[in-house]
Amino acid sequence: MKTYVITSFYKFIPVPEYKTLKQSLLKAMKSANVLGTIILAEEGINGSLAGKRKNIDRMISILTEDARFNDIWFKETHSDNMPFEKAKVKLRKEIVTMGVADTDPLKEVGTYVRPEEWNALISAPDVLLIDTRNNYEVGVGTFKGAINPNTPNFRDFPEYVKNNLMDKKDQKIAMCCTGGVRCERSTAYLKKLGFKAVYHLEGGILNYIDSIPENESLWEGKCFVFDERIAV
Repeated sequence: MKTYVITSFYKFIPVPEYKTLKQSLLKAMKSANVLGTIILAEEGINGSLAGKRKNIDRMISILTEDARFNDIWFKETHSDNMPFEKAKVKLRKEIVTMGVADTDPLKEVGTYVRPEEWNALISAPDVLLIDTRNNYEVGVGTFKGAINPNTPNFRDFPEYVKNNLMDKKDQKIAMCCTGGVRCERSTAYLKKLGFKAVYHLEGGILNYIDSIPENESLWEGKCFVFDERIAV
């Protein structure tokens, strides 16, 4: 058993008093002895934390005392080394930043596809698979046949759509990202633009890697993560 549990999570839900939550969540992280970053915005919460099993369990218990967060999906990986240096809580306009106004995952997103059904979807000849992550992340690893938008940053994704996808609104579009949060926003964006059949991988790449046996996997390479481990 590895020493540290790394849990990643997000939820789009109205948090109008998000600014006042900053100090209480930072205090909770320090009390539970976990490190990492929580991002708060009026539209929800997004975080990645690490600690020993009992400490992560304590932090999850504190977070889920808030009824808005009691159904959050905490996705876990493990490491022998602590991947974070500090405990941080950041305030943002968006919990994942694309910079397009009125792109609201609370209103409409693409169709979720479970890892067990993902292979069949992306293997279909009429499906366009797009990896929504940035160019470096895709270079570390991606799905067989996935399109790399070659974007330096998620903020550049709308420009990619404008230049490459606007004539494909009737085509089936499948999207993937690390833990699922970027796909919530990118599929919401495509639905807002009038794309009819948009899908995304439930729980992201990390959930797929954890769920699908290696001999059945269409994943190639490693998955970039935003901590000192770099890739898993």
